[in-house]
Amino acid sequence: MPPRAGRKPTLEALLPPILALLEETPPNAYSAHQKALTTTARLVHSGHGALAIEILAASSREMLKIGEVASGVELGFRMLEIMGETKVEVDDKSRATVTQLLALTPPAGPWRKKLADAAVKWSAQECPTGDPSLQQYLGELYYKDNLFVPAETHLLASGKRDAASLLAELMFEWSHKGADPVGGYAARGVLPFLAQAPPNVLAATTFITRFLSLLAQPSSPASSIFIGSAPGPTDKDPQVQLTTNPTVNFLQLAILTVMRAPAPGASAVQARGTDGGVARDWQQLVARYRRIAGTDGVLASKDVVEAIDHISVAVFLIPQRGGGNDMLQNLMGSLFGGGGGGMPALGAR
Repeated sequence: MPPRAGRKPTLEALLPPILALLEETPPNAYSAHQKALTTTARLVHSGHGALAIEILAASSREMLKIGEVASGVELGFRMLEIMGETKVEVDDKSRATVTQLLALTPPAGPWRKKLADAAVKWSAQECPTGDPSLQQYLGELYYKDNLFVPAETHLLASGKRDAASLLAELMFEWSHKGADPVGGYAARGVLPFLAQAPPNVLAATTFITRFLSLLAQPSSPASSIFIGSAPGPTDKDPQVQLTTNPTVNFLQLAILTVMRAPAPGASAVQARGTDGGVARDWQQLVARYRRIAGTDGVLASKDVVEAIDHISVAVFLIPQRGGGNDMLQNLMGSLFGGGGGGMPALGAR
């Protein structure tokens, strides 16, 4: 029952009557749902947001366990709203509360996405794209269900090293199912990381290293593309794995060139110096591999061109040749876009 005036509300008093409705035969999910919302609304109004979160978490969890997905997600959604309103910190405990509900939500239909979107919104307190660990969990969850498009989105948004490694496994597996060359899948795992501000070189490097190791396996259909190795652009750079795929070769060199980019805060004049600096090297690299790849290659596709143009402007301080102020927004929307079958968005032919 609702908390009485002058009496401190407790979980032991308020939760059992809600759960009892779910233990009936058949479960009275509607009444439990309404009672949970009414009870927690009063708790929030009286300043007991933490208790309201506990009740909603437990009620949502039990509803999801018995297959009442819509009601369970609605309660989880309300829980996340209150967590945002009361500014609950993103830590191991709060994250575990959220991920437990996500794990119980089936992938079919709109429900997991609704809960996932709300979770990311709540977690975006310090990182605009959401808590990296939560994003990685969501990527893993979708990948296990063979839902590659949302998995890609969350793993890219995470940016963590383990997420980048898992993304490489996803792209390697995806490349077996699509008609596009492996270079397109490699581009999806490298360019978005390099387009971030600042560039996430660690994630890009982790991705391409893992992706190449998978391609090189004797059982890989693409193992024949490897033709040797060559030194990097400088003596300090690691070797480049030469392949018959120009996009794969370009991406390795692109990462090494971004590593030599001007430090944040440098002016365009300082970055280019008297000889064009590393920006000139970048432009020459892009021009060379676009010629090699040809007009029908991955490097000529619209999304890849936009990604490279953004890196040119944001990382190498090369004057923008067009695209307006919304270039990054459009780019990320494209990179994180999806579609059915084949290879949507970046790298699509």
